[in-house]
Amino acid sequence: MSSSSSPSWSRLALGSGVLLGGAYAGLSALRWRLRQGRPAPLSLPPALAWSTGILESPWGAIHYYERPGRGVPVVLLHSFNAVASSYEMKPIAEHLAETTDRPLYAIDWLGFGRSDRTAASYRPAVYRHQLFQVLTEVVDGPADLVGLSLGAEYAAHAGLQAAPHVRRLALLSPTGFSSSRGPSALGRLGLSLAGHTGAFELLFYRLTRRASLRDYYERQVFLDANAVPQDLIDYAHTTAQARGAHRAPRRFVDGSLFLDDVARDVYARLYRPTLLLLPKRPGPTVQQFDLLPDLLTRDLDPLRHTLLPGGLMPHWEAPAPCLEALDSFLEA
Repeated sequence: MSSSSSPSWSRLALGSGVLLGGAYAGLSALRWRLRQGRPAPLSLPPALAWSTGILESPWGAIHYYERPGRGVPVVLLHSFNAVASSYEMKPIAEHLAETTDRPLYAIDWLGFGRSDRTAASYRPAVYRHQLFQVLTEVVDGPADLVGLSLGAEYAAHAGLQAAPHVRRLALLSPTGFSSSRGPSALGRLGLSLAGHTGAFELLFYRLTRRASLRDYYERQVFLDANAVPQDLIDYAHTTAQARGAHRAPRRFVDGSLFLDDVARDVYARLYRPTLLLLPKRPGPTVQQFDLLPDLLTRDLDPLRHTLLPGGLMPHWEAPAPCLEALDSFLEA
């Protein structure tokens, strides 16, 4: 390189550095403004009209709902997504509260709902520990677990690793039956950069507006767009406003929270009575079930499945057959 060109490259590098520094400063200022006045998770309105409790964990306070009763407890475990909370389980929670005297619990996963949303390193170990802690310190006796989507993976894992605390498993639209999970390597790199620069936080608040949430539910969760309830959207929007709401969802989006080889290493090894509640025709939903036929051909004794109308949240979209299948299984 000639000496005459060096100053040009130096000026270019300096100018680029100034632009990048200015962009980062602008992002930081915008993030600071967006964070002002954001409520603490525990100040959000409750998702269920039950008693509430707090359990301290190494990663922050775990919030849970409780309806006291007698008999075998039922623990409801919501899914993981950008706006997850126990509100997702409301139709099941209300139905069980009306039709049974059993003790009922619903858990907000750490980083979601009214649980703490600290700057922890959210990984599967966090959620495995959280569920074990709830089952051993809050719930009295072996329980029936009802898990939705990725929440079903952790419920199933507890059925193996915490078997004395689990009686039955009802897994609603469980993840882990698709041959592709999470983004590509390039996508993960982009999410990592977005996380480190703060861009993901800004994108999160844009994508959790009510209009964006409705589009998400209509296109990727429900099969009937007209069945998406406004109250589900409203609470999803509300929970996205909590302080630190973007932190755990970033780890969900980049695929970090999925369990490894769950179809083979977890579902295929279950020995507690297990009911899989699956959509008859997943259609264009965000989850697919191409690995399911292989599991079903093994004729595993404790495993049964029921196909339901609707998409990935049939307890909202077509509640009657879903709740009927749950009742029949949990009462056995």
